[in-house]
Amino acid sequence: MIVFFHPHLTIKFSSFISFSLMLQTNHLRGITSLAIHDSDNLLYSASLDSTVRIWRISDLRCIETIRAHAGPVNAIIIGEDGILYTGSNDATVKVWRRIICGGDQRLSLIVSLPTRSSPAKALALASDDMVLYVGCTDGCVYSYTKGCLSGHIQYSGALLGHNHAIMCLACVSNYVASGSADWTCRVWAREAVDHHTCLAVLHGHQGPITGVALFSIGGVDDNGEDGCTVCTGSIDGVLKIWRVTSLSNMGQGPSEGSWERYEQL
Repeated sequence: MIVFFHPHLTIKFSSFISFSLMLQTNHLRGITSLAIHDSDNLLYSASLDSTVRIWRISDLRCIETIRAHAGPVNAIIIGEDGILYTGSNDATVKVWRRIICGGDQRLSLIVSLPTRSSPAKALALASDDMVLYVGCTDGCVYSYTKGCLSGHIQYSGALLGHNHAIMCLACVSNYVASGSADWTCRVWAREAVDHHTCLAVLHGHQGPITGVALFSIGGVDDNGEDGCTVCTGSIDGVLKIWRVTSLSNMGQGPSEGSWERYEQL
């Protein structure tokens, strides 16, 4: 460490270096989303500055920065296979893979998925990583399906019902939950890759729902009922916990659902 002395000022050179590194590696605007890929020991951060940065967890160093979109990056998510998905205000979701380039691994764009001219606000992957859900400001949740063998991603449909922007998404088992600025959370059952049934519309918050988490109840009981536990958080400052039950019709038609709120924090 080098220290410069002045009658009225002392500057530690090491502190200056640290500050310079911070300016070079930190996002220039707010961070909107984080994702971790455990097997690669990497942390991904998305920002309103339109970039995605990759951090090596072992030494907390930024090893790569990409200008991912033409607008703010609102959400990122990474699959078990290491595929990274980024959603932005530019009304696209981009799909990335790390490839070896000149001895180093770099993010490479695989495909850009349009989201019907609506900014993408939230992302979620089905438990098997085969379906990507994109929540947009038009109130729709768009689904994209990955081919089992080819890995090709294509648009497969939309989950309709919200009348305001989607703020958050979550998946567990074959269930999807969408929290919206319309103050409701909808819970969907995936009956097939391209077909979903809305099991419940959860009312009770006094503001937009900004966070949602899902837990599987686990298994079908003797009455043919399955379901999940849903946790919702809102701008109203309240956390609510719900139980949503799905009654399977054994292939005779779409599932039917019921729900009850059993805890409020």
